[in-house]
Amino acid sequence: MPSKQKASDPVTHLLGGAVSGFCACVFVQPLDLIKTRLQQQQQAHLAFIKEGGRAGLTIAPLESTIWKTVFGIIKEGSVLSLWRGTVPTIVRNVPGAAMYFTVLNESRTLLARRKINGMERTDVHSSSSALPKLSNTENLIAGGASRAAIGFVMMPATVIKVRYESNLYNYKSMSGAFTSIFRTEGLRGLWAGFGATAMRDAPLAGLYVLFYEQCKVRLGEIKATSEVFSNVSTPTIHMVSGVAAGFLSTTLTHPFDMLKTRMQLKPAEYKNVLQGARKVLLEEGAIGFLDGILVRTVRKSIHSAISWTVYEEVVRWHMARKSDHMV
Repeated sequence: MPSKQKASDPVTHLLGGAVSGFCACVFVQPLDLIKTRLQQQQQAHLAFIKEGGRAGLTIAPLESTIWKTVFGIIKEGSVLSLWRGTVPTIVRNVPGAAMYFTVLNESRTLLARRKINGMERTDVHSSSSALPKLSNTENLIAGGASRAAIGFVMMPATVIKVRYESNLYNYKSMSGAFTSIFRTEGLRGLWAGFGATAMRDAPLAGLYVLFYEQCKVRLGEIKATSEVFSNVSTPTIHMVSGVAAGFLSTTLTHPFDMLKTRMQLKPAEYKNVLQGARKVLLEEGAIGFLDGILVRTVRKSIHSAISWTVYEEVVRWHMARKSDHMV
């Protein structure tokens, strides 16, 4: 009975997702802004090279670096300029994370309780996690499907966030950004880049959940069999698992993130995934698909580690609190 109680409270996961989303997005917002600016600078320089080539000029390679980008952003105002776009990020991430973790938990709980060969599963929850225990395939499906669904709902906030962070648009407020996009591009503009986003987010989320759960299992086994790591805390296991899973899943899906960002910043030039991919390949070669991968990999690894660790700890705390009240 206790396990069913644990799995049947969506409010717990809604709360855990909201808190984790807030903590993660505030902490890594500077990296998100730097990633957007680096990709934007690369696009601008490529356009400059293209125009220069037509005029018979030789253009020097782009010398933009992460540090130059950071100092450039700070010169726009102050150190707080690194957190430009935090409000739209919070507006997107907090409800988005809350809905994602809730839908993910419900999906995983349904999969965990389904009958296999006529027998009901009894190991609905693993000992190392407050979350349902699934096979690798089930984790992949649950993570991918949940992320794609929530991504569609939150897409307008994502488009506004990306353009607000970019200096290509002089948006003064979120409402102003929404009005401008709707007036010039219509409803379609609010979902610009959704194809690339879904192609990135669904595999990313599915692979992340798969890698994350596998890392937790392996680290739990090491903790149980090694005296050296016997005192490692559960949050530490979650944090390390989050970093490892974030690095692997982000690296594998980065090309779609690069295309998504370009489609949202310059929808007239990057009309869809296939056309955008062909344009990148012709103008930049295969290396172009790795544009911004360093910053994004670091950012996503940290973001995932923080959000999943905070989420699991909030869920564990809330469940323990409810159990104490039931005793």
